[in-house]
Amino acid sequence: MKRFSARIAEFRRKKDEEQSESEEDEIDADYAEFLAGYVPKEEQEEEDEEQNPEPIEISSDDSEAKSEIFSESLSE
Repeated sequence: MKRFSARIAEFRRKKDEEQSESEEDEIDADYAEFLAGYVPKEEQEEEDEEQNPEPIEISSDDSEAKSEIFSESLSE
C-alpha cells in the first residue's frame, strides 16, 4: 500500500510540474507579445525578413552548368 501511495504522490508531483511549466510558457508568450509592441516597426520587419528569407531562384542555365561540373568531378 505504501508503494501505491508513493506512486500516486509521484504522479501528482509530475502533473503539478507540467502545469507550472505550461503556465510559464504562456506567460513567456504573453511577455514576448508585450515586448513586441516596443520594437520599432522597421526593425521588426527586418527581423521577419531575416527569419523568412526570400527563396533564391536558380535559372536552368545555372543548374545545367552545375550538373555538368558535378558529373565531371565524379568522373575524375
